[in-house]
Amino acid sequence: MNQDSWSLRESPFTHVPWPGHQPVGLVLDGVAIPELGEQIYQWAGGQTINAECLYVATRWEAVSDLSPWLVWLSGSEDPVLEGFLEQGPRQEQGYLLISATDHASCACWMRSHLQVEVAPGCEELVRIAHPALAATVIGGNLPRFPTRAVDRLIVPDCISEQWHLVEPPAVQSGDIGDQPEKMMASRDLKGAFDAFNRRKGALHIWNNLHESVRNQLGGPDLRDAYPALGRILEEALGNGCNNLREVMQFLFVTLPPQADSNAVTETAPPLNQG
Repeated sequence: MNQDSWSLRESPFTHVPWPGHQPVGLVLDGVAIPELGEQIYQWAGGQTINAECLYVATRWEAVSDLSPWLVWLSGSEDPVLEGFLEQGPRQEQGYLLISATDHASCACWMRSHLQVEVAPGCEELVRIAHPALAATVIGGNLPRFPTRAVDRLIVPDCISEQWHLVEPPAVQSGDIGDQPEKMMASRDLKGAFDAFNRRKGALHIWNNLHESVRNQLGGPDLRDAYPALGRILEEALGNGCNNLREVMQFLFVTLPPQADSNAVTETAPPLNQG
């Protein structure tokens, strides 16, 4: 997996010229953006768009309110892209893909990443529209799919405050129609899901810490404090902490005592955020 990076303050196409002959899609996270379908059409401002709700015509259609959407962009000034760029990258609400095939084949290929079979007849949804998870799962071809429909991903990272250009590994050429309909559980995928949940837990902790504690961790910026925060989270999990409240308690035991009694701004939920 090859990767290049640049600041989130810049356009995602600052270092990647708009492809002349390859479709460019914007994958949006229905978990992160409420009423996503309506939001897309508001961003479009009345212009015709080509957008697909990825849960439609799947077994997950009943929960389409949480579905990822794939919007095919008309150019670097597409109004949906401009709407997303106002806050979406810093909140990690989606990412861009440069397709290696046509719209229909790419959408079908993306749908094969929506679920993972964890046991015979038992499938779980995968939040593949989140950029951090897509960068690992699609970017590393962890499902070991024989074909790929994505040439490159452009994903935002709120921790480093950068765009990352991710090139999935080459695979043998083949018919997208031969693509499996779902991912199968594997050690690599479990590792990616566990890392994703730990990352979400660390971000939730950070968002609820007082500035004084953030400074103790190396802040005030998250990108500077994240190494220490991640290390403490790993130590906490290794010491048997299994929810965010216990992790926060471990953090305050680990750090020097704070005079400020408001070091945490709100009550923490369980560690596994789904």
